[in-house]
Amino acid sequence: MKNLCLLLIFAINLIHAGDMHDETPVIDKLPKEYALSIYRTKSQLLNKLPMPVVDMVSTFPETLDLVMGCFDYPKIKILACQEMAKVDHPGSAWAKHNLGISYAEGGEGLTQSHTEAFYWYLRAANQGLDSSMHNLARMYEFGLGVQVSLEMAYRLYRRADDASWHGHKASFDRAAILTLVELNRQVNEGVTPYAEKLKFMSLLEPWQIEAADKYFD
Repeated sequence: MKNLCLLLIFAINLIHAGDMHDETPVIDKLPKEYALSIYRTKSQLLNKLPMPVVDMVSTFPETLDLVMGCFDYPKIKILACQEMAKVDHPGSAWAKHNLGISYAEGGEGLTQSHTEAFYWYLRAANQGLDSSMHNLARMYEFGLGVQVSLEMAYRLYRRADDASWHGHKASFDRAAILTLVELNRQVNEGVTPYAEKLKFMSLLEPWQIEAADKYFD
């Protein structure tokens, strides 16, 4: 009954979801507009950064060069991110996230390592960064360096969506898919009426239903 209540609560929230979606679940990267290489003045730089990073630079002015290197695009500077990650400030979460992406992809001269990616995503997620929560959830959903746990993936996707000011659409969509996966299981086991599953499916996009069905192929 507790699981069903959670599913129904999620279904109510789902009604308010937007229409955009990603066809394939991918690593959540920071927006390209955070790239700093094309900007010249300090004010221009700070206007393009997340507010916690701006506050970090205001509190520790010496971190500005590190921020410029860690937020460069398309090629970030790993050493800058590593140094920025050491700063005792919430703004350093973005450096940890970038390091997680670099290890996940094996880019910027780093050896690909899901273990290292998980470590950096977890540190950033613990500082409240929704994008890192999403990437941790993705690792649990697809077994990337960790044992598959759809329950952990679901919880992290929901946490990422709750942590974002405007909601984290990709996480919301994946949580909906995993909700349907759980409903499929409950219906197959006779725990939940089929009508409840149909009601929930009516709130989803076709691609989400197809993605959930693949768990039973």
